[in-house]
Parts: sequence; C-alpha cells; structure tokens
Amino acid sequence: MSPWEPIAHDNVLKGRPRQRRHRFFVSDRMAAGQVRVGIWEATAHTEMLENYPKDEFMNVIEGSVTIVEPDGRMEIFIKADSFSMPCGFTGLWQQDEPMKKYFMVFDAFLSGD
Repeated sequence: MSPWEPIAHDNVLKGRPRQRRHRFFVSDRMAAGQVRVGIWEATAHTEMLENYPKDEFMNVIEGSVTIVEPDGRMEIFIKADSFSMPCGFTGLWQQDEPMKKYFMVFDAFLSGD
C-alpha cells in the first residue's frame, strides 16, 4: 500500500488522519465515468463529508466507522460489514480507530469533463 493524499484539513474535525491505498483495478475512461477497485486504510479521525463526489461500495476488513446523517441517524459498520455511500451524501465519517476497507468507486463524469 502507498501513502495517499491528505484528507482536506477543512473537513477534518478530529485527529490527524494518515491514509494509504492500493488500487487493484482502474477501468478505462468510459463515457459515463470510471470504476476503481482497491483497498484503503486510515488512522482514527472524524471528517465532515459534504456532497460526496462519487458512488462508493465498501467492505470493512478491520476496525469500524460510524456514519452520522444530517438528521442525526447513525449507523455503525464493523469488520465484515458492507455498505455504500451515494454521490452527493453529506454527513459525518467518525472513525475512532484505524480502519481498513475494500472499495469499489464509480466516478461519474459530468458533461464537459
């Protein structure tokens, strides 16, 4: 796994996250978007997600994460849980311990991209 770009400082509410990833697959650029599959890990942190820019499916390998929606609803995902985050999601990513996940991302290309 390789170090990955820092999470935007303005979005981090707690912690100093370090993240790493490895991509297993990146599709050719298609008319509608691009698919990426890999593994990601990060140290404990809390982050505000605003207008999440992609559709993502995740499977937790180690650790846990709590997703808090704007209306206060919370869901906790632990080892072996799978979940998805839709493009446009706004909410809180609360990770109180190191976490590792498999991911599959679909990045849609907007017209003009």
